[in-house]
Amino acid sequence: MALGAFAAPTKHEHGLVQRLELHAPVLPNAIYLTAWERGDVFVTLPDGHARPLTFKTREFISDGCEWLATEQLVPEGKDRYWYSYDEEILSCAPGAIPALKTPRTGYAKVVAAFER
Repeated sequence: MALGAFAAPTKHEHGLVQRLELHAPVLPNAIYLTAWERGDVFVTLPDGHARPLTFKTREFISDGCEWLATEQLVPEGKDRYWYSYDEEILSCAPGAIPALKTPRTGYAKVVAAFER
């Protein structure tokens, strides 16, 4: 189950739509519960002004544990956001061996923007 502060624009949203491309390190064999799982993320800024954004994803993964990932974006100029990713284990099945946590930082680049 994914929870988050992002979504592709709908018919009812108006404002500046930004397409964000993530630039952050990826560890081999790591699992990231990220809004970028299926590619670039689209956000709508109703007043056209960038602001801090938070995406949260909550999931049970193959280690037998329930995780909550938090991704934070903070504007750094017109076309870039500072990015951080962190995870916490919410619960585990008896006998489960939790995967390693994989915090990371990087940036998200605005690769396209248009008015809606």
